[in-house]
Amino acid sequence: MVRLTRERSAHPLRLLTFAAVLCSVVGGVCAAPLPGGLRFQTIDGREAALSDYAGKVLLIVNVASKCGYTPQYAGLQVLHERYAERGLVVLAFPCDDFGGQEPGTEREIAAFCEAEYGVAFPMAAKVSVKGESAHAVYRHLTDAATNPRFHGGVRWNFEKFLVGRGGEVLNRFRSRVAPTSDEVIASVEWALADEAGRAAAYAKGGKGPPPVAEYRGREVARTMHWKGAPWLMREVREDEEKTSAMVRQLGLREGVDVADIGCGNGYHTLMMAERIGGGTAYAVDIQPEMLEMLEGRARKAGIDNIECVENRFWDTDLPEASIDLALLADVYHEFSHPEEMLASLRRALRPGGRLVLLEFREEDPRVPIKPEHKMSKAQVELELEANGFRLVGSYDELPWQHMMFFEAAPEPDADDS
Repeated sequence: MVRLTRERSAHPLRLLTFAAVLCSVVGGVCAAPLPGGLRFQTIDGREAALSDYAGKVLLIVNVASKCGYTPQYAGLQVLHERYAERGLVVLAFPCDDFGGQEPGTEREIAAFCEAEYGVAFPMAAKVSVKGESAHAVYRHLTDAATNPRFHGGVRWNFEKFLVGRGGEVLNRFRSRVAPTSDEVIASVEWALADEAGRAAAYAKGGKGPPPVAEYRGREVARTMHWKGAPWLMREVREDEEKTSAMVRQLGLREGVDVADIGCGNGYHTLMMAERIGGGTAYAVDIQPEMLEMLEGRARKAGIDNIECVENRFWDTDLPEASIDLALLADVYHEFSHPEEMLASLRRALRPGGRLVLLEFREEDPRVPIKPEHKMSKAQVELELEANGFRLVGSYDELPWQHMMFFEAAPEPDADDS
């Protein structure tokens, strides 16, 4: 019979430092802390530097007075009032780069903000945030060399960068994400939390670390809802994706243990389970409704070597060294915690185990999938290598998708790091 696993292993604080460890042991590119020596002029004409806020958490925002997002000043002020005593500094940089929506002088901007929104948090003099004339703070925040996890040009007013107490960029939010949204609040709370608070977040029943909406130059896609499951079983899927050819490329053998990460209702899981015979096929998904559908399909097909795992957003919840292969079929781009999930997969893979990614090809405009649900081969390789994997092969004959094979990169001896 199909086995349903809801026990969750805890890895307190291992996930907190894994990405940082990778930067030193497998050559990943780490963000350079935002230099405290970067200087700027305040809106009232004083000289200031980021070092003035040493030990604080910064929410850096480019603002404008005549933008559709201007009412976000109210939410920024709420954050200031709620968290300033705990160490949050909202730091606003007025900017006229987008639509000419900040035409006023510093005196006019300050008067408007105080009168309309009661702004009491620090504001800089007007700056540019893009192109060759961008202020040094924004050059650091948007450059891939200094901020690899959250780089990319500012697109509009009221984008937000969250910077930790040590100067590390922790998260980034586009204009449409309100300052008092769950996403921003969760990230601010995390940035302000001490070690005990973060450990509690990882404990049983904890909320875990905050999700990211941007990662290494791309927008993280939203997870497909379980009500969309019929699309996964569409009759034309074999013709569109050549799934049978893909499964053959996995090279599955009798008795191996595999995992289908983000398995949905089991389209791939059941095919894999049949091929491995006495091995175990772990069906891993964050939505219990998907797993219930999968269980029903497995019972109907008489397949009894599937173990369902309702995992957390930041952990596969697979046992350590439990699988020989993990399949991520068109799901990696939806991971709200890409670094934590890849760290979890490294733990779950046995020595020599492989991680196989399918992603709809961003390079091909004919692939009829939303842009945020596509990835280029270069982007996939960039992100996986930064998290301790190396590309060992690919299959390029699928109609719509990249199929890429990765192994965990060896960790050099301590003497070589």
